Amino acid sequence: IVLVDNSTSVPEDVMPRYITTIQETILPNIGEKDKLTVQFIDACSQNKAERIYSFNLAEMDFSNKMDGVNHTADSSRARLRRYLLQTVKDELANTIIAKRQERKSCGNYTDIVNALNEAKSLVENGKSYTSKTDKLLNDAQGNDNYEYETCIVIFSDMVNENAARTFDFTTFGRLKDEDVNKKVTDLKDLNKIPDLHGVKILVYGATSTKEAGAFAGRQIENVKLFWEMFFQSAGADLKGYGYDTEMELKNYLAKND
Repeated sequence: IVLVDNSTSVPEDVMPRYITTIQETILPNIGEKDKLTVQFIDACSQNKAERIYSFNLAEMDFSNKMDGVNHTADSSRARLRRYLLQTVKDELANTIIAKRQERKSCGNYTDIVNALNEAKSLVENGKSYTSKTDKLLNDAQGNDNYEYETCIVIFSDMVNENAARTFDFTTFGRLKDEDVNKKVTDLKDLNKIPDLHGVKILVYGATSTKEAGAFAGRQIENVKLFWEMFFQSAGADLKGYGYDTEMELKNYLAKND
């Protein structure tokens, strides 16, 4: 699941960086059973959540009856790769750019909290077995053994803003640790921390905002502290958090290829 910050606070030169990272780091490392869904983070994250781009490779057949027996698997993988890097690569970029323009009216805030609550419905955690015996029976019957794992990649500065200003992180540079902790507790009380047990999280683009001024460093620290506690409470596994986490993203995808 890819969540892209669509707020007007995202500088115009940052969005191409997000898109390039999706194109050059995520797409080349997607496997034949993977699914990808892209949604925006903005002021409409809750009332106008939209899957702006998605595909499910498990439902696609890249085989060709003309392939020789010895080269069937290699030929299928080659077609899949061409599909991702020739068709999807440009389609995805064009869709993000077009939808960003289409949703201009939603760009006033960065409602990450509600975007994550909406993304919860996309989480896949099913598997084809419940025991070692099931796995053996699947093998014996020629059925695939699989277990879904969901990874949410968030492209954002991670400075949450909502219309009610109840969770406005632009002032986080002035908070103490206990104040940040209370923000997480307040979300728990509002039942706004989704159940993301087993979900892997990677954050790309975390930084400060112009409003932070001299408190920029402290803002970055406090925002990171908030999200660490948020994801811990959600049961998620934070695999990477920072301004540039391309290496962490590559390492995660390589291990799950």
